[in-house]
Amino acid sequence: MDFQTYCKNFRFEAEKAGYDHAYIARCLEYASNIHKNDLPIIYSLKHLSLLVGIDESYIRSVGYLQERYYRTFKIPKRSGGDREISEPLPNLKSIQRWILDEVLNKVEPSQYAKAYVQNRSIKDNARFHRYQKQVLTVDIQNFFPSLSTKLVKQFFSSCGYSKRLTYYLTRICTLSGGLPQGAPTSPALSNIFLREFDEAIAEYCKELAIRYTRYADDLTFSGAFEVNPLITLVKKELKKLDLKVNNSKTRLMYGHQRQEVTGIVVNKKLQVPRNVRRELRQVIYYISQYGLENHLLKIGETRANYLAHIFGICDFILFVNPSDRDALEGKKILKENYVISW
Repeated sequence: MDFQTYCKNFRFEAEKAGYDHAYIARCLEYASNIHKNDLPIIYSLKHLSLLVGIDESYIRSVGYLQERYYRTFKIPKRSGGDREISEPLPNLKSIQRWILDEVLNKVEPSQYAKAYVQNRSIKDNARFHRYQKQVLTVDIQNFFPSLSTKLVKQFFSSCGYSKRLTYYLTRICTLSGGLPQGAPTSPALSNIFLREFDEAIAEYCKELAIRYTRYADDLTFSGAFEVNPLITLVKKELKKLDLKVNNSKTRLMYGHQRQEVTGIVVNKKLQVPRNVRRELRQVIYYISQYGLENHLLKIGETRANYLAHIFGICDFILFVNPSDRDALEGKKILKENYVISW
């Protein structure tokens, strides 16, 4: 609906309800600022509750007692240690999904962001860095929790929403002062916050013919370049967002070494690392020769979780290389002999 038609309809309904012209004019002035950004016009907390289909008292409670509306648990990281996941309860997740669909997805991420964007993937991120003399990977420390409430508040305010609505929208999308890892809104917000960072880094890289992409908190650079000035710039730009580089995960890989980008080898043909494919072959061999139960007993794993894990490895390998024979054979054996449920 164009804004003129919106104003006409709004004025008609407001006058019918008995509102005066001064009030109607204030409402439409407020609405025009939001409409310019092609975002949903929301006048009040009550209006938001009607749009999302969740009671106003529930949203108000989330605003003051965030922690009650999350389930927190830990999952193992591939690199070791644990990652804390804060999963919103169903009603809160429903509100967050509405905000994601109706507000956040209207904001275009930078072309350098390869994660959490439709039609872009981890494979697209890696493909960009094939056949390069050097590949540098840089990790952002404690990514989601370090993207602060202040940034979220600034974003919703810039959309044109009132101070009161901005407060509640911010509280709905944050936890303990940052973005909760597990909320559907967090990935899109992270891409929004790093748009200017991406553009600043890309401008520097273009001048020196350096290739640059970002997959969430993983930054990748490739080409022939001096490393120290680039890392200094990255640290400077991240500081503007109160973010830091995880120095222990910074890796420089030359052409004669295995160059790996977000779990994919990029020296020539895109491929999952050889050790991962070799381990998969061994697992499928043991299961085929000795049976699943004996294999599980030996390694101390539970049946359901382990099968889902192995099936996931097969799928990842085939996503990167659809013709990989070991992954195709492994998936076939698992499907023919076992029920996969997770």
